[in-house]
Amino acid sequence: MARILVIDDSADLLDMMRLILAKRGGHQVVLSADPADGLSKALADPPDLAIIDVMMPGITGYDIVRRLREQPQTAEMPILILTARGQPIDRETALQVGADEHMAKPVMPADLLAKVDELLARRRGAPEERAGRILTLLSLRGGVGVSTLVANLAVVLAGGTPDVVALFDMNPASGQLALHLRVKAERTWASLRDASPDPALLEQITIRHASGIHIVAAPFSPLYADRLTGPTVEAVLAFLRGRFEAVLVDAPPLLSSGAMAALNASDLVFLVLSPEVGAIQAALAALHALQGMRSRLFLVLNQVQEQPPLPMSAVERALKRPPDAVLPFEPAHRTALARGVPLALEQPQAPYVQALHRMAVAAVERLAASTE
Repeated sequence: MARILVIDDSADLLDMMRLILAKRGGHQVVLSADPADGLSKALADPPDLAIIDVMMPGITGYDIVRRLREQPQTAEMPILILTARGQPIDRETALQVGADEHMAKPVMPADLLAKVDELLARRRGAPEERAGRILTLLSLRGGVGVSTLVANLAVVLAGGTPDVVALFDMNPASGQLALHLRVKAERTWASLRDASPDPALLEQITIRHASGIHIVAAPFSPLYADRLTGPTVEAVLAFLRGRFEAVLVDAPPLLSSGAMAALNASDLVFLVLSPEVGAIQAALAALHALQGMRSRLFLVLNQVQEQPPLPMSAVERALKRPPDAVLPFEPAHRTALARGVPLALEQPQAPYVQALHRMAVAAVERLAASTE
């Protein structure tokens, strides 16, 4: 039995939720028809799960979610948005503000209870569902070296041990990870045609590199972008997480439903920027959009130019904080890419690779602290 808070200004809906959750689901239910009162209840005595409407007088459900994610006692609490707004953009908005799931009204009781059970199980963190760590690397601006960083970080995390790290290239416009590893991807995630792909198909699209790193590659043609829906991404990540110690996600430069699914499933999100105005502006926009998961954000300054347009002091002033890791400019990336061999494999003593090792250590420490 779980303690579930429901915030909705409809008395009829609250009565229905009481019947479904308490009588059919066997849960303890706390109801609130006033959004401000519901927010106060959640902060004063955090429930095991919150179900929140969107359109309410005074405070919207989105505002409530943002405020809950800002407070340490409710930052990781499972939140389900239940609303009459059922368009794809509504789901994307719910996930962007920090909700774990979105469901549209009217909802079947069995579907609601199944979703509640799923969210509660996710919170408990059943070992079989969280065998590996998911690390997503994101920038809302291209050209800051995210794919190069993903390929090299995979080598560092693997540490020479085969079959422990997998990569998921989500970029819809000809992803670069297969090129970085010189992998011939005859099958990519473009083969996935539904939200619950067959495990045998997932095995087929997971390609093994000679180093022992595995990759789910992006298609060369950008025509398949609509295949990566939120549920499809969740299925791919669940499959990879159950088979590898670390799953690195090369996220697309936009907060689509698929990208938000990856971010919400991530144990740590590396937000990557370079020391120039456009990249900093994009990073600030991402920090604002993802404030509900800021405890899982790891800021990486990647110097992709030999002479950075902005000094470190200007970057820190704009961000109002120092980055968690700084990666130096590395001219050898160009030749490494041409050969299809990540620099971390060819030149493990290069300053960039050594900085990656330090970043990996800091990331592991952050993950360990989050589980204490």
